[in-house]
Amino acid sequence: MKGMAGWRHCTNATDRWLMLISALGVMGPCWWTLQSQPEGMVVIRDAQAYETVWPLSQNTTMQVVGRLGPVTVEVQDHRVRLLEYQSPRLVGTMMGWIGRPGQMTACIPCGVIIQVKGHDGEGGSSSPNHYDGIAR
Repeated sequence: MKGMAGWRHCTNATDRWLMLISALGVMGPCWWTLQSQPEGMVVIRDAQAYETVWPLSQNTTMQVVGRLGPVTVEVQDHRVRLLEYQSPRLVGTMMGWIGRPGQMTACIPCGVIIQVKGHDGEGGSSSPNHYDGIAR
């Protein structure tokens, strides 16, 4: 028996339909997760509890109000970071670039918090319970 003749001999029409439906049931969710996800956003909360939401796809440099003075935030290449400012130890600046959903950085003396929100590549969503590090 060659090729399709062997296949038809070992299965009947019902078996072939069940295999097709099963394959679609497995491949459908896989195809769904490969589609483009909603755009990532950065949420910047300043010392006065004012929130600024900005898409990670749009590069910008902005200043927000901090307790110790203005704090510069840079968004570039789907990442965000705090730039140098007047803060003891430069805790927020040392964190560097963040860009994955759920990541956050903060300057506690300045009262500025930055968090990335959106969907990651595995289909998960950002969660306020994912911390990259805590400094004291």
